[in-house]
Amino acid sequence: MDDLIKTFSIDWKLIIAQLVNFTIVILVLGVYALKPLTKLMAEREEKIKKSLKDAEAIDSKMKEIADEREGEIVKGRKEAQKLIVLAEKESEEIRAQRLEKTQKEVEKVIDTAKNQIRNEREVMIRDVKDELGGLVSLALNKLAHSTIDEKTHKKLIDKTIAELKDTDINQ
Repeated sequence: MDDLIKTFSIDWKLIIAQLVNFTIVILVLGVYALKPLTKLMAEREEKIKKSLKDAEAIDSKMKEIADEREGEIVKGRKEAQKLIVLAEKESEEIRAQRLEKTQKEVEKVIDTAKNQIRNEREVMIRDVKDELGGLVSLALNKLAHSTIDEKTHKKLIDKTIAELKDTDINQ
């Protein structure tokens, strides 16, 4: 066994020191990187859930408006039977204007909600990419600072950050 250790130049003190360093790095990453990132993701998830809940509320409001519109149509038909042809034409014009206005309002509300959800999702993705890039940079800096020169270290960090920005997290 001693021959094997001498042949491969194994230093048990160095191995133990590396295990201690690795454990410290894992603990630091767990406390300072994983927990805040998990918290950030949970907050973003709550915002998205709230946005989806708001979209559902808008959908139910849209159904309520559609039911109301149907009620107005029935009422308009009953009145149209009692009125002369001229009054029937006027009621149809009014009904068409209300319907168009209601549809425009509903479309505007839906578009606003969709844009808000899209913007929040983009911000979340951008924040996660930036945070992850910073964490990778910090981890690489701590792990590789003593083993590679500054030029190689900077190239490695820049390459990793560029890959993270190019990565598509849309799913």
